[in-house]
Amino acid sequence: MTLLQKAIQGVLPEHEWHAFIGMTVRDDDVLDELREQCLLIEEFGIKGSQFINGQVCITFNKKGISQLEMLLDEWQHKSKYLV
Repeated sequence: MTLLQKAIQGVLPEHEWHAFIGMTVRDDDVLDELREQCLLIEEFGIKGSQFINGQVCITFNKKGISQLEMLLDEWQHKSKYLV
């Protein structure tokens, strides 16, 4: 399951989200663009967090989920990436 799929389903551990949006991407402009788009979603699209299977998972509001779904649709066509 990819990062975006987990985020949409509400089962993405918070630490995985923060690791992705906080990482430095120097050699891949396309992946860095995705990271920046996720940063924008984080600004307005986070609802909170919940405990799932002993892990704190990040939850998104309807707008955030909608934006994540659009990103996932776009990125599923980029076979090099499994985000």
